[in-house]
Amino acid sequence: MKKIFLLFFPLLLLTFSTASAEDEKKIDFGGSLRLRSETRLNYQATTARAKDNDSSVLLRARVHADVTPIEHLRIFFQPQFSRTFAQEGNAANNGSVANAINVDDFDLHQAYIAFENIADSKFSVYAGRQELSYGDDRLIGNFDWDNVGRAFDALKLRYKSENIWVDTFGSVNVKSGPNQYLAGMLGGWTGWKNHSYEDYLLYYHNAAGSAAGRSLDIVTVGALLKGNFGGGFDYGVEAAGQFGKSQPNNHAAYAGHAQVGYTFAARVKPRIGLEYNHASGDDPNTATVERFNNLFPTNHNKYGYMDFVSWRNIHDLSANVSIKPTEKITLSSAYHFFLLPEVTDGLFAASGAQLRAGAVGASGIAGHEIDLLGKYVWNKYADFLLGYSYFRAGDFFADTGGGTQSHFVYLQTTAKF
Repeated sequence: MKKIFLLFFPLLLLTFSTASAEDEKKIDFGGSLRLRSETRLNYQATTARAKDNDSSVLLRARVHADVTPIEHLRIFFQPQFSRTFAQEGNAANNGSVANAINVDDFDLHQAYIAFENIADSKFSVYAGRQELSYGDDRLIGNFDWDNVGRAFDALKLRYKSENIWVDTFGSVNVKSGPNQYLAGMLGGWTGWKNHSYEDYLLYYHNAAGSAAGRSLDIVTVGALLKGNFGGGFDYGVEAAGQFGKSQPNNHAAYAGHAQVGYTFAARVKPRIGLEYNHASGDDPNTATVERFNNLFPTNHNKYGYMDFVSWRNIHDLSANVSIKPTEKITLSSAYHFFLLPEVTDGLFAASGAQLRAGAVGASGIAGHEIDLLGKYVWNKYADFLLGYSYFRAGDFFADTGGGTQSHFVYLQTTAKF
């Protein structure tokens, strides 16, 4: 199949190039090449899965063609090649083992048909493989940090007016396995200057998603509000509740997020911020499953760059600082203090997999993390990222089999055209 695709794609580009010569406004070509070197130290005692010390180089290449042959009709096509040199793994999904997500060779990342503003109305339809990303990506995101990323085979109906948008969709996650479905209705209001509001109603089905290996059927409702008040102050709040069945039990859970920041009126634009994230965990003494399900998020840039934590059974208290020494350079640092609401439920990694099982009588202090990040934007075609993260295991790890200090260093460059 891949050989056929490799032969077909150059022919497709030639066809599109001919169309582009006839009308330059009807076609857009683009792409990106991303390389990232990663080094992890002292990971085994913390994760109980990864090698103790490990280094790898990740490559991801994407090209796309965005074609509008006639008014109201758009075709988007985006193949990708991803490879982790000297390692193997599976593509990104909901609940996979952490870091086993970086290899997919040559594949079709996105391919959809869009019928936009049908009959000059405010309605559009998108059908095919596509990225879905809403709010801050805490529940549905494209997980772009991952070497494969995330896309959905979806049918989406969109209504968009000047200040209101509403999306209704049904989907299957491309890499999460069979018999997993996600559907939802989401909407937003953009008419409030310097503020944005979104709310959502999501339904998730997994035929073997419960702890008993039976059907998981949950509904998530929530809302997000963020913006700035002027004078340098910014904020963001989100709250979500879940209910349904985690067969044979009921499911009832919740999660919340709050942040506030202040940017000083100085040349280097220093910003300080405080943030709190919480998601309920499961109490084994009740018949109801109370662990919040993070669905299909982009967790990497929210609960520590080491990806040891997700929006499940967690208290995450964080402080962060950033500056811009020049227009092209951004430096930032963040500190995270992780606590477990339910120590018997354990700690869950960014992938959704359980990083460490809980134990009765264990401490609720999961650990501390420091993230340092530097970004240099050379121009609109290329940028560089250098990061270092440090995790110090808390007493929870000592009480459940031991823990240690872990380190993560990475250097990334991305070129676009």
